[in-house]
Formats: sequence, structure tokens, C-alpha cells
Amino acid sequence: MAKPQQPPAAMQTSVQLTFSFEIAAMQLTPSFKMGALKVRPISKLVTMRLPSPQQPQSALNLQVSFEVAKIQPASGALGTIRMVPSQQQRPTPGGLPSFVVAGLQVVPNSETAPVQLTPSRQGRASVFITVPFQITTLEFAPSLEIASVILNSNSKQVAVQLPGAGPAPADGAPMFEIANLELGEGGEIGMLHLNPVSAPKRA
Repeated sequence: MAKPQQPPAAMQTSVQLTFSFEIAAMQLTPSFKMGALKVRPISKLVTMRLPSPQQPQSALNLQVSFEVAKIQPASGALGTIRMVPSQQQRPTPGGLPSFVVAGLQVVPNSETAPVQLTPSRQGRASVFITVPFQITTLEFAPSLEIASVILNSNSKQVAVQLPGAGPAPADGAPMFEIANLELGEGGEIGMLHLNPVSAPKRA
């Protein structure tokens, strides 16, 4: 018997949010491969786009800028986010796909990624981080314009790309898993700790 297909309505609520972060620290494995990342946000502005597996290139033009107003993490994921429309353009992370090393530190009790590098503030490296979300609520202003969007994400897996690769995730973008989420004093994202999905999990 044929399996019942997923209702189209459930698929239409799926969107992708792309955040701009800078690398705060990077761990290297003994074979000098990226083992883990610590990143912090550059801006509260994010872009939201509809995923389009059939025509990924056409979906690049459907990006809209929003500002993160509130975040409520859940189960180690980003959880619930409230966003408001923004007329500002998301800052374009500059710089080359490299950074000047300001410090090197041996990570104790870590066999998978024993060396941690800290970038210099003068030559910071920026990345785009894209997270899948589901739209749960749309709130309207009296003028019937969208006042805010509430989204939810239970996914710990995120796509990480350098700015030169484009603001939308391409096929084969490196996937990472949220290991820890730190919030700032105002409830915003303070720091994300990411582990490569393919890397063995540390105890």
C-alpha cells in the first residue's frame, strides 16, 4: 500500500533563517581539520526565505530582512523566535575567508579537537548560519501589515557558509550541530557553540 503523503500545509510553513555571525574561536583536530566553532552574532538582522528544492536559484530572490526581537531557546535548539520586519539591509560580512590568529590554546580533556585558535579582532572571519524554522504565528498591525512573525525550531543542525559562498545555503554546505547556546543580558544570542555533524561526539 502507498504511504500517505505529508499534507502540503505542513510543508508551506517551513522557512529558513540566515544569521550573520563572526568566529570567536575555532578548534582543530589532530589532523588539522575544523573540529568545533564558537560564533557570536554581528547583527540582530536576519533574512528569511522560503526553501525551494526544485529551483534553488530562484529562491535566492525571495529573501526578506527581519530583526530578532525575542528568543526563547528550547531543548538546546533556538526554540521560539519573534521577529519584526526591518527596512534595514543586513550587514554584509566583509573580509577574506581567513583570519589572523591571536592566540593558540590546548583544550584539556579533548581528544577530538585538542587545539583552539582565537582570531584577531583586526581580521575577524564572518560566516552565515542558516537554520530551518516553522512559522507558528503571524501578527498584524491595524494597517493589516505584518507586525511580527513567530517561528519555532527544534533542529540543532545548522548550515555554515563563508560570505563568498552566498547568503543562502548551497548543496553540500558544511553542517554543524548546536552544542551549547549562550544568551546575552538582553535575552539575545550571545554565543553559539557548534560541533561538526560528522565529528564524533565528545563525552
